[in-house]
Amino acid sequence: MKAIMFPGQGAQYSGMGKDLYDNYPLAKEIFNSIDQALGFDLSKKCFFASDEELKSTEIQQLAILAVSLAAYGVYKEKKERIDYLSGLSLGEYSCLYVAEVISLSDLVILVRERARAMQRAAENSPSTMFAVIGAERKLLEEKAKKTEFYIANINSTNQIVISLAKTMRQEVKDVLGNDGLRAIELGVSGGFHSPFMEEARQHLSKVIEGIDFKEAKTPILSNFTAKAHTKVDELKNNLIQQLVAPVLWNDCINFMIDKGVDLFYEIGPSRVLKGLMRKISPKTEVINLEKKDDFDKIGAKI
Repeated sequence: MKAIMFPGQGAQYSGMGKDLYDNYPLAKEIFNSIDQALGFDLSKKCFFASDEELKSTEIQQLAILAVSLAAYGVYKEKKERIDYLSGLSLGEYSCLYVAEVISLSDLVILVRERARAMQRAAENSPSTMFAVIGAERKLLEEKAKKTEFYIANINSTNQIVISLAKTMRQEVKDVLGNDGLRAIELGVSGGFHSPFMEEARQHLSKVIEGIDFKEAKTPILSNFTAKAHTKVDELKNNLIQQLVAPVLWNDCINFMIDKGVDLFYEIGPSRVLKGLMRKISPKTEVINLEKKDDFDKIGAKI
């Protein structure tokens, strides 16, 4: 069985997607369609913006989405059966287009509104995120009950991210340090996937209700439930709750492996998810599809 994984925030880099745009008419068409839906040249941001410019929450999320969908457009021509779709946080939104849940133009607007809402929530509730190195999930869950922080991402068995108020930085570091844990602050604008995003959750809920959703033609793994879904009401609720609840990526991968998936395609910029797979299930095969060289390599396999 096969599954697709789409990356989330943090996978961006200057120049991403240009190789696809230059070599594949289908990819170029997707970039142009997204530019048209947004009313500005997002594609040029992907190709020419500096790494600093790409750190903007709105541009970053839209740019990663665009490159992921352009790469998928090339892959789709291979006409291969896929059993599950998945994506880390933002990556779950790429699945909506692939599974024919919503149109490309609606998806672009939805992601733009999500990014803007998250940025506003971060500004109104100053917060940040720490990666906690080598922490056990149960230990952090116990610590979170007694200290003011939230589990935000369970990316693998030993890569967990927490969200906290900026005013709690030192206190949380001290609490974790007492157990020999090291906390590294991430370069993000807010404490995502936690109650700090409640304002964004309320806004996104209204936006989603105004968009025409259809049942997913391929099951989509939810970061919120770590299970596969196709029904409209469930898909909507999962996206809304994802903003304020932990991303259960480790559990999503284990769900698919337990169902028999033995080959994953990571489609989109960078190779972040392949790195996480080495920690979750080292023997599981992951093929990255981002540039012409990647597609040339799989030509004979499919």
